[in-house]
Amino acid sequence: MRFLLLVLALGAVVPFGASAAPAAAVAPPPAIGCPSLANLRLLLRQAKNDAGAAAAMLADDKADHLGCAVVARETVSRIAEHLSLNGNAYDCLTLRTTAICQWVVAGTVAPAGATPGKSRSGDKGRAPEKATPPEKAAPPEKARR
Repeated sequence: MRFLLLVLALGAVVPFGASAAPAAAVAPPPAIGCPSLANLRLLLRQAKNDAGAAAAMLADDKADHLGCAVVARETVSRIAEHLSLNGNAYDCLTLRTTAICQWVVAGTVAPAGATPGKSRSGDKGRAPEKATPPEKAAPPEKARR
């Protein structure tokens, strides 16, 4: 009964036979890639973290591009490396067109069936944690009475 009331209420809002307007296809932000992570961070800082503004800066022939360019999504072969730095994540992509991996903001572009590469974090002084195998786990403490 509640379902019927819901359908009737929605029918009053949307006329019968009218369909919702198709959602406009939103183009993904351009993938800005740089051979140096420092240059990518500098370019993004200048563009106020707006990929569209960074792409516009790269379109200017007279601007200093810092070796950065818009990465064609179809040239990405795999993610070679992943890095987290100051709360931001970055991927270094292996491209079919060059031997030098290109740093991009993580999640901007990924190849189909991407295989994650080596992961690094900004904490260089911390050793990775190892799991203790169950057969070498410490024996449980005896309960004292």
